[in-house]
Amino acid sequence: MPIHFKLTERFVGYAAKTTKPGEQVQICYREPIGPEDASHLMRQLESFHGALFSKIPSLPSPSIVDHLLVVLSPDLECTAYVNELSMMHQVRTTRGVEKDTPVYVGDISDVVSVDLGVEVSSDCGIVFVRSTGWKRSLFFDFGPLLPDVQLRTYPLEHALAQQALLLLGLLSNDAAMPGGGQTRLHRMEEGLARLRQLLSDRCEDEATYQELLERHPWMLGGYYKEVNRHRRYDDRSIPDFTAMRCYDGCHDIIELKQPFLKLFRKDSGYTSSFNDAWNQAERYLSFAVQQRSYLREEKELRFENPRCVLLIGNTLSDQELREVRKKESLGRSISVLTYDQLVEMASHVVALMKTAQESAAPDGGERPANSALQLTSPSLTVGPRS
Repeated sequence: MPIHFKLTERFVGYAAKTTKPGEQVQICYREPIGPEDASHLMRQLESFHGALFSKIPSLPSPSIVDHLLVVLSPDLECTAYVNELSMMHQVRTTRGVEKDTPVYVGDISDVVSVDLGVEVSSDCGIVFVRSTGWKRSLFFDFGPLLPDVQLRTYPLEHALAQQALLLLGLLSNDAAMPGGGQTRLHRMEEGLARLRQLLSDRCEDEATYQELLERHPWMLGGYYKEVNRHRRYDDRSIPDFTAMRCYDGCHDIIELKQPFLKLFRKDSGYTSSFNDAWNQAERYLSFAVQQRSYLREEKELRFENPRCVLLIGNTLSDQELREVRKKESLGRSISVLTYDQLVEMASHVVALMKTAQESAAPDGGERPANSALQLTSPSLTVGPRS
């Protein structure tokens, strides 16, 4: 049965970037997110749970929610449907199919539309979470609830089709945004420019760099498919990032310190700051190895031959780099990455992306006319609350 409830505050989306008090902030109020962007998806699902899902009476545990639809009316009256929709998908297949014969994901070339089986008025906001296997996707649109945004004019069934394509892995998150692959490259260039600017401004705030790396894990050279910030192993072991390796699904640890810590004393010995950071990395690795079974069973973390990347320091001299490499050879499981090296690695990835894009789109990168429907993901700029 549908669950009816009412919100006490108007939820409009999420902040697109960190701002200071008094500054304007961009709010993303409509977006499809697929499992490809795992860290972003998890971050938004957790945010939506706190702001919206937790308000649903008798909501079952998230682990048994196959799909969840929330329809939000302008007066903040809401209706939730949990695991009860009978959805109808209209798809195109790669081969001819006969009635009553099985159709597999590999047979689907496109999802044309998705009918939820319930009416969603054009003046209502919508949040839809759906799953297949272990994968989840999220689509939301709060535009109709905002005073400066018009009623929904695009076909909702087409937007939900795009979400289905993301979930099935037939469409990338970036292709779901205006401009396709150019959008991803543009975001990568913006992230790299932000890193350069922070270093130029001599920013010493670790949290700022953590937020940047969380949004742009590709800066680590494409070695990791996702990074999760501040995963708690126990009360004492909470590393900055737990990163999933792209080639085997196992995890490494990434510990971040600010760029301008001094790593060497005048007598060429290591500073206490560097020794403390190194010892912390060793402690995290030791816990991950010794408690491997516990972390796998209780935290769903797989630590097989884990390494720790220690991001610290900037522009070391050749002699200092040699000393760091010597220390690495003794520890073997800890790698030191300086921020100027991070810039070089990120620049290389961006250059590869540009080359790949030029090779894949010799005609200027225009998408074919029959490509997947494009759903814009706009932002609303709002000022500080009065």
